[in-house]
Amino acid sequence: MAENVIILGAGASAESGAPLMNNFLDISEDLYSTKSYGKNAEAIEFIFQILSRLQSVYAKSFLDLNNIESVFGIIDMGNLILKLGDLSTDEIISAKDSIITLIVKTLELKTQFPIEQSNGRQVGPTESYNRFVEMLNEQGIDKFSCISFNYDIALDFALYKNRLPINYCLDAFKSEGIKYLKLHGSINWGYCNECNEIIPYYFNDFFKKYNFSNAIHSGSKHAVINISEHLNDLSSKHKHNKINDAPVIVPPTWNKGDYQKSIQQVWFQAADELSNAKNIFVIGYSLPESDTFFKYLFSLGTMGDSRIRRFNVFDPDKTEIIQKRFENLLGRGITDRYRYYSLKFKDAITELNTIFTNK
Repeated sequence: MAENVIILGAGASAESGAPLMNNFLDISEDLYSTKSYGKNAEAIEFIFQILSRLQSVYAKSFLDLNNIESVFGIIDMGNLILKLGDLSTDEIISAKDSIITLIVKTLELKTQFPIEQSNGRQVGPTESYNRFVEMLNEQGIDKFSCISFNYDIALDFALYKNRLPINYCLDAFKSEGIKYLKLHGSINWGYCNECNEIIPYYFNDFFKKYNFSNAIHSGSKHAVINISEHLNDLSSKHKHNKINDAPVIVPPTWNKGDYQKSIQQVWFQAADELSNAKNIFVIGYSLPESDTFFKYLFSLGTMGDSRIRRFNVFDPDKTEIIQKRFENLLGRGITDRYRYYSLKFKDAITELNTIFTNK
């Protein structure tokens, strides 16, 4: 087990262009208005129609229809009970596919992989994640494991470009590579409908089939890597020809749906990493009040024998709201080890370098 566990939230990926939870739908609406979604426009339009029809829910209860995680949770619950406003059963079922399409395509369109003109117009990793990976590599990759709530592939690509293998811990028997535990799935994870297995599409396989020029749009300064559109390629490497078209995107609710048994191995590993960690660093994760899943995972996962020496949180919030959320999460035994830094991801990397250098 790694002695340092780094927990990454949406704030870490924001510097790579990925929207935050509270502005995700605004950005999606802007992309829709500029016809950026192409063949997926109908699915995106359907979600905004649903949001309009759900406005009536305010008469009896409050639901945050401006937050993508809240909307995803509402649609997922509607799919479970087959009730979602005045939508028909068929509309409710298709709504879940549509919200996943909105999330995946928005992340792919907005994640800004730079085009390296000096390197024959190759696609490079995003700046912050590249610095982050360089830091991990310099300090010793075996000393770290990463837990993430993010669906995007910015860190995955930075690891690939730095020639560092990834262990998503979907397979209990795989041991090589840095442990990168994506608790809610990833846009490069396929799903077999027959054996319920999650199959990652690794970049070294993806770019054997698709060269970098496919990701570069003429006249653009940034590349779009639309790996989610090619998950069917995984059928040739899997024992069944039943790979779902949609990536594994797990809703932020207690109902983890069809994927729960498949992704449990990732959660088991996350709990093990937390139980053995000496130092825990949280970057860009706001610990929303609604996220009971992580609160229980953290509480049960940290019941191990390891003594936590550092619990550091990095987030640019200066209102003390997030700082107090983590204070309320932590037990008395480690409150004196807790420190909050009001820093963005790129500045957190600099601070982490200082911490590790001075250890």
